[in-house]
Amino acid sequence: MSIFDKDFFPTPPDVITQMLTGVDISGKSVLEPSAGKGNIVDELNRLGADQVLTFEKNEDLATIVMDKSKYLGRDFMEATKEQLSHIDFIIMNPPFSRDEQHILHAWDVAPEGCQIIALCNSETVNNQYTTYRKRLGTVIKDYGDASQNLGDCFSKSERKTGVEVTLVKLFKPIVSDDFDYEGFFMEEEPREIQAEGLMPYNEIRSIVERYIGAVKCFDEFKEVSDRMDQLVNPVGLTDGFSYKVGYNNEVTTKLDFSKELQKTCWKHIFSKMNMGKYVTSGVMEDINKFVETQSKYPFTMKNIYRMLDVIIQTRGQTMDRALEEAFDKITMHYHDNRYHLEGWKTNSHYLINEKFILPNVVEPGFRGEMKFKISSWGNAEKLMDLTKALSYITGQHKETVPINQSRAQNGNLVEYDRNQKDAYEDLDFHTKYDWGFFEVRGYKKGTLHCWFKDEKVWEMFNRRVAEIKGFPLPEKI
Repeated sequence: MSIFDKDFFPTPPDVITQMLTGVDISGKSVLEPSAGKGNIVDELNRLGADQVLTFEKNEDLATIVMDKSKYLGRDFMEATKEQLSHIDFIIMNPPFSRDEQHILHAWDVAPEGCQIIALCNSETVNNQYTTYRKRLGTVIKDYGDASQNLGDCFSKSERKTGVEVTLVKLFKPIVSDDFDYEGFFMEEEPREIQAEGLMPYNEIRSIVERYIGAVKCFDEFKEVSDRMDQLVNPVGLTDGFSYKVGYNNEVTTKLDFSKELQKTCWKHIFSKMNMGKYVTSGVMEDINKFVETQSKYPFTMKNIYRMLDVIIQTRGQTMDRALEEAFDKITMHYHDNRYHLEGWKTNSHYLINEKFILPNVVEPGFRGEMKFKISSWGNAEKLMDLTKALSYITGQHKETVPINQSRAQNGNLVEYDRNQKDAYEDLDFHTKYDWGFFEVRGYKKGTLHCWFKDEKVWEMFNRRVAEIKGFPLPEKI
Protein backbone atom coordinates (compact mmCIF):
# COMPACT_ATOMS: atom_id res chain seq x y z
CA MET A 1 0.00 0.00 0.00
CA SER A 2 1.24 3.48 -0.82
CA ILE A 3 1.92 5.76 2.13
CA PHE A 4 -0.23 8.27 0.25
CA ASP A 5 -3.47 6.35 0.69
CA LYS A 6 -6.56 8.19 -0.57
CA ASP A 7 -7.67 8.74 3.05
CA PHE A 8 -4.25 9.77 4.40
CA PHE A 9 -4.54 13.43 5.42
CA PRO A 10 -2.18 14.31 8.31
CA THR A 11 -3.86 16.66 10.78
CA PRO A 12 -2.46 20.22 10.58
CA PRO A 13 -1.09 21.67 13.87
CA ASP A 14 -3.64 24.51 14.01
CA VAL A 15 -6.49 22.01 13.62
CA ILE A 16 -5.09 19.86 16.45
CA THR A 17 -4.99 23.00 18.60
CA GLN A 18 -8.68 23.64 17.89
CA MET A 19 -9.53 20.03 18.70
CA LEU A 20 -7.76 20.11 22.06
CA THR A 21 -8.59 23.64 23.23
CA GLY A 22 -9.99 23.46 26.76
CA VAL A 23 -9.27 19.72 27.06
CA ASP A 24 -7.15 18.47 29.98
CA ILE A 25 -5.07 15.61 28.56
CA SER A 26 -2.44 15.50 31.31
CA GLY A 27 -2.31 12.12 33.05
CA LYS A 28 -5.10 10.67 30.89
CA SER A 29 -5.32 7.57 28.69
CA VAL A 30 -6.08 8.57 25.11
CA LEU A 31 -6.87 6.58 21.96
CA GLU A 32 -5.96 7.80 18.46
CA PRO A 33 -7.68 5.21 16.22
CA SER A 34 -6.33 6.41 12.84
CA ALA A 35 -2.90 7.56 13.89
CA GLY A 36 -1.30 8.13 10.48
CA LYS A 37 2.27 9.30 10.99
CA GLY A 38 1.46 10.56 14.48
CA ASN A 39 0.70 14.29 14.30
CA ILE A 40 -2.03 14.03 16.93
CA VAL A 41 -0.01 11.47 18.90
CA ASP A 42 2.92 13.89 19.15
CA GLU A 43 0.69 16.62 20.58
CA LEU A 44 -0.95 14.24 23.06
CA ASN A 45 2.48 13.20 24.32
CA ARG A 46 3.56 16.85 24.54
CA LEU A 47 0.49 17.67 26.64
CA GLY A 48 1.41 14.96 29.15
CA ALA A 49 -0.95 12.09 28.34
CA ASP A 50 -0.25 9.15 30.63
CA GLN A 51 -0.78 6.66 27.80
CA VAL A 52 -1.50 7.04 24.09
CA LEU A 53 -3.04 4.03 22.35
CA THR A 54 -3.11 3.77 18.56
CA PHE A 55 -4.41 1.87 15.55
CA GLU A 56 -3.01 2.35 12.04
CA LYS A 57 -3.62 0.25 8.91
CA ASN A 58 -0.67 1.34 6.81
CA GLU A 59 2.39 -0.76 7.72
CA ASP A 60 4.91 2.02 7.06
CA LEU A 61 2.95 4.52 9.14
CA ALA A 62 2.33 1.93 11.87
CA THR A 63 6.10 1.53 12.23
CA ILE A 64 6.36 5.27 12.91
CA VAL A 65 3.63 5.44 15.57
CA MET A 66 4.83 2.29 17.35
CA ASP A 67 7.75 4.33 18.69
CA LYS A 68 5.41 7.03 20.03
CA SER A 69 2.52 5.05 21.48
CA LYS A 70 1.12 1.71 22.56
CA TYR A 71 0.17 0.15 19.23
CA LEU A 72 -2.98 -2.01 19.45
CA GLY A 73 -3.36 -3.19 15.89
CA ARG A 74 -4.10 -2.35 12.27
CA ASP A 75 -7.88 -2.15 12.12
CA PHE A 76 -9.70 0.07 14.61
CA MET A 77 -13.02 -1.31 13.37
CA GLU A 78 -12.06 -4.60 15.07
CA ALA A 79 -11.35 -2.91 18.43
CA THR A 80 -13.40 -4.17 21.39
CA LYS A 81 -14.76 -2.57 24.55
CA GLU A 82 -12.47 -4.76 26.63
CA GLN A 83 -9.36 -3.30 24.96
CA LEU A 84 -10.50 0.26 25.64
CA SER A 85 -12.29 -0.04 28.99
CA HIS A 86 -9.84 2.32 30.73
CA ILE A 87 -9.48 5.20 28.27
CA ASP A 88 -10.54 8.79 29.03
CA PHE A 89 -10.51 10.28 25.52
CA ILE A 90 -10.73 9.29 21.87
CA ILE A 91 -9.12 11.96 19.68
CA MET A 92 -9.54 11.09 16.03
CA ASN A 93 -9.14 12.19 12.43
CA PRO A 94 -10.97 9.29 10.74
CA PRO A 95 -10.89 8.57 7.00
CA PHE A 96 -13.31 11.03 5.37
CA SER A 97 -14.73 8.30 3.12
CA ARG A 98 -16.03 6.33 6.14
CA ASP A 99 -15.93 8.86 8.95
CA GLU A 100 -19.47 8.19 10.18
CA GLN A 101 -18.73 4.46 10.62
CA HIS A 102 -15.48 5.15 12.49
CA ILE A 103 -17.09 7.70 14.83
CA LEU A 104 -20.02 5.37 15.53
CA HIS A 105 -17.63 2.51 16.32
CA ALA A 106 -15.71 4.82 18.64
CA TRP A 107 -19.02 5.57 20.36
CA ASP A 108 -19.88 1.88 20.65
CA VAL A 109 -16.57 0.82 22.21
CA ALA A 110 -15.95 3.92 24.37
CA PRO A 111 -16.34 3.34 28.12
CA GLU A 112 -18.70 5.39 30.26
CA GLY A 113 -17.35 8.87 30.95
CA CYS A 114 -15.18 8.88 27.82
CA GLN A 115 -15.10 11.98 25.64
CA ILE A 116 -14.77 11.67 21.85
CA ILE A 117 -13.36 14.53 19.76
CA ALA A 118 -13.46 13.80 16.03
CA LEU A 119 -12.96 15.56 12.73
CA CYS A 120 -15.72 14.83 10.26
CA ASN A 121 -16.67 15.67 6.68
CA SER A 122 -19.34 18.36 7.09
CA GLU A 123 -21.50 16.56 4.52
CA THR A 124 -21.66 13.59 6.89
CA VAL A 125 -23.53 15.59 9.53
CA ASN A 126 -25.40 17.95 7.20
CA ASN A 127 -26.68 15.41 4.67
CA GLN A 128 -28.02 12.44 6.63
CA TYR A 129 -29.31 10.20 3.86
CA THR A 130 -27.76 6.87 4.97
CA THR A 131 -28.52 4.69 7.97
CA TYR A 132 -25.06 5.34 9.45
CA ARG A 133 -25.38 9.10 9.06
CA LYS A 134 -28.86 9.14 10.56
CA ARG A 135 -27.66 7.17 13.57
CA LEU A 136 -24.65 9.47 13.99
CA GLY A 137 -26.98 12.46 13.83
CA THR A 138 -29.08 11.00 16.64
CA VAL A 139 -26.00 10.32 18.79
CA ILE A 140 -24.75 13.89 18.27
CA LYS A 141 -28.16 15.33 19.12
CA ASP A 142 -28.46 13.31 22.34
CA TYR A 143 -24.87 13.24 23.57
CA GLY A 144 -22.78 15.92 21.95
CA ASP A 145 -22.27 18.80 19.60
CA ALA A 146 -21.33 19.38 15.96
CA SER A 147 -21.79 23.14 15.70
CA GLN A 148 -18.13 24.06 15.11
CA ASN A 149 -17.41 24.27 11.37
CA LEU A 150 -13.65 24.36 10.69
CA GLY A 151 -14.10 25.05 6.97
CA ASP A 152 -11.59 23.71 4.43
CA CYS A 153 -8.91 23.42 7.10
CA PHE A 154 -6.89 20.87 5.08
CA SER A 155 -6.45 23.18 2.07
CA LYS A 156 -2.94 24.14 3.19
CA SER A 157 -1.89 20.92 4.93
CA GLU A 158 0.83 18.42 3.95
CA ARG A 159 -1.74 16.63 1.79
CA LYS A 160 -4.40 19.01 0.58
CA THR A 161 -8.13 18.49 0.23
CA GLY A 162 -10.98 20.94 -0.13
CA VAL A 163 -13.31 18.96 2.14
CA GLU A 164 -15.33 21.14 4.54
CA VAL A 165 -14.67 19.82 8.05
CA THR A 166 -16.84 19.84 11.20
CA LEU A 167 -15.59 19.19 14.72
CA VAL A 168 -17.72 16.58 16.51
CA LYS A 169 -17.64 16.25 20.31
CA LEU A 170 -19.42 13.43 22.16
CA PHE A 171 -19.57 12.40 25.81
CA LYS A 172 -20.43 8.80 26.74
CA PRO A 173 -22.93 9.04 29.62
CA ILE A 174 -22.45 7.34 32.96
CA VAL A 175 -25.24 4.88 33.75
CA SER A 176 -23.67 2.00 35.71
CA ASP A 177 -23.73 1.92 39.50
CA ASP A 178 -20.03 1.03 39.91
CA PHE A 179 -18.50 3.95 38.00
CA ASP A 180 -15.46 5.51 39.69
CA TYR A 181 -16.28 9.21 40.15
CA GLU A 182 -12.78 10.09 41.38
CA GLY A 183 -12.10 12.22 38.30
CA PHE A 184 -15.06 14.47 39.12
CA PHE A 185 -13.01 16.10 41.89
CA MET A 186 -9.79 18.11 41.81
CA GLU A 187 -6.62 16.70 43.36
CA GLU A 188 -5.51 20.12 44.59
CA GLU A 189 -7.47 23.17 45.58
CA PRO A 190 -7.15 25.85 42.89
CA ARG A 191 -5.66 29.20 43.72
CA GLU A 192 -8.48 31.45 44.86
CA ILE A 193 -9.72 33.61 42.01
CA GLN A 194 -10.31 37.14 43.26
CA ALA A 195 -13.55 38.15 41.61
CA GLU A 196 -16.89 39.30 42.93
CA GLY A 197 -19.54 36.68 43.33
CA LEU A 198 -17.35 33.58 42.96
CA MET A 199 -18.26 30.68 45.20
CA PRO A 200 -15.64 29.17 47.53
CA TYR A 201 -13.93 25.92 46.56
CA ASN A 202 -15.57 23.81 49.28
CA GLU A 203 -19.08 24.92 48.28
CA ILE A 204 -18.51 23.91 44.65
CA ARG A 205 -17.14 20.57 45.85
CA SER A 206 -20.24 20.10 48.00
CA ILE A 207 -22.54 20.65 44.99
CA VAL A 208 -20.59 18.09 42.93
CA GLU A 209 -20.76 15.62 45.85
CA ARG A 210 -24.53 16.08 46.08
CA TYR A 211 -24.89 15.52 42.33
CA ILE A 212 -22.88 12.29 42.47
CA GLY A 213 -24.69 11.12 45.63
CA ALA A 214 -28.10 11.64 44.02
CA VAL A 215 -27.11 9.75 40.86
CA LYS A 216 -25.74 6.87 42.94
CA CYS A 217 -28.91 6.87 45.05
CA PHE A 218 -30.91 6.16 41.91
CA ASP A 219 -29.45 2.63 41.86
CA GLU A 220 -30.77 1.89 45.35
CA PHE A 221 -34.28 1.57 43.93
CA LYS A 222 -33.12 -1.44 41.90
CA GLU A 223 -31.47 -2.97 44.97
CA VAL A 224 -34.70 -2.67 46.97
CA SER A 225 -36.66 -4.30 44.13
CA ASP A 226 -34.23 -7.26 44.03
CA ARG A 227 -34.37 -7.69 47.81
CA MET A 228 -38.18 -7.74 47.77
CA ASP A 229 -38.09 -10.43 45.07
CA GLN A 230 -35.79 -12.56 47.24
CA LEU A 231 -38.12 -12.19 50.23
CA VAL A 232 -41.45 -12.94 48.56
CA ASN A 233 -40.53 -15.51 45.89
CA PRO A 234 -40.42 -18.40 48.41
CA VAL A 235 -44.00 -17.65 49.52
CA GLY A 236 -45.52 -17.73 46.06
CA LEU A 237 -45.16 -14.21 44.62
CA THR A 238 -43.06 -15.29 41.68
CA ASP A 239 -44.01 -12.73 39.03
CA GLY A 240 -41.40 -10.34 40.35
CA PHE A 241 -41.51 -6.71 41.37
CA SER A 242 -40.99 -3.87 38.97
CA TYR A 243 -39.97 -0.35 39.94
CA LYS A 244 -40.04 3.07 38.41
CA VAL A 245 -38.66 6.42 39.47
CA GLY A 246 -40.55 9.64 38.83
CA TYR A 247 -39.34 13.24 38.59
CA ASN A 248 -41.65 16.19 37.88
CA ASN A 249 -44.54 13.69 37.48
CA GLU A 250 -42.64 11.88 34.73
CA VAL A 251 -41.17 8.38 34.87
CA THR A 252 -37.52 8.66 34.02
CA THR A 253 -34.40 6.58 33.47
CA LYS A 254 -31.14 7.04 35.32
CA LEU A 255 -29.64 8.75 32.27
CA ASP A 256 -32.55 11.20 31.97
CA PHE A 257 -32.44 11.87 35.70
CA SER A 258 -28.69 12.59 35.69
CA LYS A 259 -29.07 14.97 32.72
CA GLU A 260 -31.90 16.90 34.39
CA LEU A 261 -30.05 17.02 37.70
CA GLN A 262 -26.89 18.22 35.98
CA LYS A 263 -28.78 21.07 34.31
CA THR A 264 -30.32 22.03 37.65
CA CYS A 265 -26.90 22.00 39.34
CA TRP A 266 -25.43 24.35 36.71
CA LYS A 267 -28.36 26.73 37.19
CA HIS A 268 -27.85 26.55 40.96
CA ILE A 269 -24.19 27.50 40.64
CA PHE A 270 -24.88 30.52 38.45
CA SER A 271 -27.78 31.53 40.71
CA LYS A 272 -25.63 31.29 43.86
CA MET A 273 -23.02 33.47 42.17
CA ASN A 274 -25.72 36.02 41.25
CA MET A 275 -24.20 36.13 37.77
CA GLY A 276 -26.92 38.39 36.37
CA LYS A 277 -25.61 41.12 38.64
CA TYR A 278 -22.11 41.10 37.15
CA VAL A 279 -22.49 40.13 33.49
CA THR A 280 -24.49 41.54 30.61
CA SER A 281 -27.77 40.18 29.23
CA GLY A 282 -25.86 38.84 26.21
CA VAL A 283 -23.55 36.82 28.46
CA MET A 284 -26.55 35.56 30.45
CA GLU A 285 -28.08 34.34 27.18
CA ASP A 286 -24.82 32.48 26.46
CA ILE A 287 -24.86 31.04 29.99
CA ASN A 288 -28.47 29.85 29.62
CA LYS A 289 -27.59 28.22 26.30
CA PHE A 290 -24.56 26.61 27.96
CA VAL A 291 -26.74 25.20 30.77
CA GLU A 292 -29.16 23.66 28.27
CA THR A 293 -26.37 21.90 26.35
CA GLN A 294 -23.89 21.14 29.15
CA SER A 295 -25.89 18.10 30.26
CA LYS A 296 -23.93 16.27 27.57
CA TYR A 297 -20.66 16.81 29.46
CA PRO A 298 -19.61 15.71 32.96
CA PHE A 299 -20.51 17.93 35.92
CA THR A 300 -16.99 18.00 37.34
CA MET A 301 -15.11 20.54 39.44
CA LYS A 302 -12.61 21.14 36.63
CA ASN A 303 -15.39 21.88 34.16
CA ILE A 304 -17.04 24.27 36.62
CA TYR A 305 -13.80 26.18 37.22
CA ARG A 306 -13.04 26.15 33.50
CA MET A 307 -16.42 27.77 32.80
CA LEU A 308 -15.95 30.39 35.52
CA ASP A 309 -12.46 31.14 34.23
CA VAL A 310 -13.81 31.71 30.70
CA ILE A 311 -16.37 34.19 32.05
CA ILE A 312 -13.70 36.07 34.02
CA GLN A 313 -11.10 36.09 31.23
CA THR A 314 -13.58 37.39 28.63
CA ARG A 315 -15.27 39.94 30.88
CA GLY A 316 -13.41 42.86 29.28
CA GLN A 317 -14.56 41.80 25.81
CA THR A 318 -18.19 41.38 26.90
CA MET A 319 -18.22 44.76 28.63
CA ASP A 320 -16.79 46.42 25.52
CA ARG A 321 -19.56 44.73 23.53
CA ALA A 322 -22.15 46.12 25.98
CA LEU A 323 -20.74 49.65 25.62
CA GLU A 324 -20.77 49.41 21.83
CA GLU A 325 -24.31 47.99 21.70
CA ALA A 326 -25.61 50.72 24.03
CA PHE A 327 -23.85 53.36 21.92
CA ASP A 328 -25.37 51.99 18.70
CA LYS A 329 -28.82 51.75 20.26
CA ILE A 330 -28.82 55.35 21.54
CA THR A 331 -27.24 57.01 18.49
CA MET A 332 -29.71 55.13 16.30
CA HIS A 333 -32.41 57.42 17.70
CA TYR A 334 -31.02 60.82 16.71
CA HIS A 335 -33.51 63.10 14.95
CA ASP A 336 -32.30 62.61 11.36
CA ASN A 337 -31.43 58.89 11.54
CA ARG A 338 -31.30 56.69 8.45
CA TYR A 339 -33.08 53.78 10.15
CA HIS A 340 -36.59 55.33 9.90
CA LEU A 341 -36.87 55.13 13.69
CA GLU A 342 -38.27 57.61 16.16
CA GLY A 343 -35.54 60.13 16.99
CA TRP A 344 -34.78 63.28 18.97
CA LYS A 345 -32.45 66.25 18.55
CA THR A 346 -31.31 65.54 22.12
CA ASN A 347 -29.45 62.50 20.76
CA SER A 348 -26.35 62.67 18.59
CA HIS A 349 -25.28 60.31 15.82
CA TYR A 350 -21.53 60.20 16.54
CA LEU A 351 -21.36 60.31 20.36
CA ILE A 352 -23.65 59.98 23.37
CA ASN A 353 -24.67 63.36 24.74
CA GLU A 354 -24.76 64.00 28.48
CA LYS A 355 -28.52 63.74 28.10
CA PHE A 356 -30.04 61.09 25.83
CA ILE A 357 -33.48 59.60 25.19
CA LEU A 358 -34.51 55.97 24.71
CA PRO A 359 -37.95 54.80 23.52
CA ASN A 360 -39.95 51.77 24.72
CA VAL A 361 -38.53 51.67 28.23
CA VAL A 362 -41.51 52.55 30.47
CA GLU A 363 -45.28 52.06 30.43
CA PRO A 364 -48.28 52.67 32.72
CA GLY A 365 -49.02 49.99 35.32
CA PHE A 366 -52.41 48.77 36.56
CA ARG A 367 -52.79 51.74 38.91
CA GLY A 368 -51.45 54.29 36.47
CA GLU A 369 -47.98 54.20 38.03
CA MET A 370 -44.84 54.14 35.90
CA LYS A 371 -43.14 50.79 35.44
CA PHE A 372 -40.19 49.63 33.38
CA LYS A 373 -40.70 46.99 30.74
CA ILE A 374 -38.43 44.39 29.21
CA SER A 375 -39.55 44.49 25.58
CA SER A 376 -38.48 42.77 22.40
CA TRP A 377 -36.44 45.90 21.62
CA GLY A 378 -34.44 45.30 24.79
CA ASN A 379 -33.90 49.00 25.62
CA ALA A 380 -34.25 48.55 29.39
CA GLU A 381 -31.82 45.63 29.22
CA LYS A 382 -29.38 47.72 27.18
CA LEU A 383 -29.51 50.40 29.88
CA MET A 384 -28.78 47.82 32.60
CA ASP A 385 -25.92 46.39 30.52
CA LEU A 386 -24.54 49.91 30.09
CA THR A 387 -24.51 50.43 33.87
CA LYS A 388 -22.62 47.16 34.41
CA ALA A 389 -20.10 48.10 31.72
CA LEU A 390 -19.62 51.59 33.20
CA SER A 391 -18.95 50.00 36.60
CA TYR A 392 -16.29 47.86 34.93
CA ILE A 393 -14.44 50.62 33.03
CA THR A 394 -14.63 53.21 35.83
CA GLY A 395 -13.88 50.86 38.71
CA GLN A 396 -16.89 52.34 40.53
CA HIS A 397 -18.78 49.26 41.67
CA LYS A 398 -22.20 50.82 41.91
CA GLU A 399 -25.07 48.57 42.95
CA THR A 400 -26.78 47.59 39.71
CA VAL A 401 -30.48 47.61 40.56
CA PRO A 402 -32.48 45.65 37.96
CA ILE A 403 -34.38 48.59 36.56
CA ASN A 404 -37.45 46.50 35.76
CA GLN A 405 -37.67 45.39 39.43
CA SER A 406 -37.18 48.83 40.97
CA ARG A 407 -39.31 51.04 43.23
CA ALA A 408 -38.89 54.60 44.50
CA GLN A 409 -37.36 55.36 47.88
CA ASN A 410 -36.30 58.90 48.81
CA GLY A 411 -35.91 59.86 45.16
CA ASN A 412 -33.76 56.82 44.31
CA LEU A 413 -34.54 53.72 42.28
CA VAL A 414 -33.99 50.76 44.63
CA GLU A 415 -34.54 47.03 44.22
CA TYR A 416 -37.96 45.91 45.40
CA ASP A 417 -38.10 43.60 48.42
CA ARG A 418 -41.58 42.16 48.98
CA ASN A 419 -40.77 41.74 52.69
CA GLN A 420 -40.50 45.52 53.00
CA LYS A 421 -43.18 46.57 50.54
CA ASP A 422 -44.45 49.39 52.78
CA ALA A 423 -41.06 51.12 52.54
CA TYR A 424 -41.47 51.99 48.86
CA GLU A 425 -43.45 54.37 46.71
CA ASP A 426 -44.85 53.75 43.26
CA LEU A 427 -42.87 55.31 40.42
CA ASP A 428 -44.37 58.45 38.91
CA PHE A 429 -44.12 59.75 35.36
CA HIS A 430 -42.41 63.14 34.93
CA THR A 431 -40.41 62.61 38.15
CA LYS A 432 -36.62 62.50 38.07
CA TYR A 433 -35.00 59.58 39.93
CA ASP A 434 -31.42 58.73 40.82
CA TRP A 435 -30.23 55.40 39.36
CA GLY A 436 -26.55 54.45 39.45
CA PHE A 437 -24.61 56.57 36.97
CA PHE A 438 -27.76 58.34 35.76
CA GLU A 439 -30.71 60.46 36.64
CA VAL A 440 -33.78 59.23 34.76
CA ARG A 441 -37.28 60.53 34.04
CA GLY A 442 -40.01 58.58 32.25
CA TYR A 443 -42.96 59.71 30.15
CA LYS A 444 -46.24 58.00 29.33
CA LYS A 445 -45.36 57.69 25.64
CA GLY A 446 -42.72 55.16 26.76
CA THR A 447 -39.58 57.29 26.53
CA LEU A 448 -36.95 57.51 29.24
CA HIS A 449 -34.81 60.65 29.48
CA CYS A 450 -31.37 59.96 30.97
CA TRP A 451 -28.66 62.28 32.26
CA PHE A 452 -25.07 61.28 33.09
CA LYS A 453 -24.44 62.41 36.68
CA ASP A 454 -20.65 62.60 36.25
CA GLU A 455 -19.11 64.38 33.26
CA LYS A 456 -15.90 62.32 33.61
CA VAL A 457 -17.87 59.06 33.32
CA TRP A 458 -19.70 60.43 30.27
CA GLU A 459 -16.40 61.35 28.59
CA MET A 460 -14.77 58.03 29.52
CA PHE A 461 -17.69 56.15 27.95
CA ASN A 462 -17.49 58.04 24.64
CA ARG A 463 -13.71 57.72 24.41
CA ARG A 464 -13.83 53.98 25.15
CA VAL A 465 -16.42 53.43 22.40
CA ALA A 466 -14.39 55.57 19.98
CA GLU A 467 -11.38 53.37 20.76
CA ILE A 468 -13.43 50.19 20.17
CA LYS A 469 -14.81 51.47 16.87
CA GLY A 470 -11.51 52.98 15.75
CA PHE A 471 -12.58 56.57 15.12
CA PRO A 472 -10.94 59.65 16.70
CA LEU A 473 -12.61 62.12 19.04
CA PRO A 474 -11.37 65.67 19.58
CA GLU A 475 -9.27 66.33 22.68
CA LYS A 476 -12.23 68.15 24.21
CA ILE A 477 -15.75 66.85 23.60
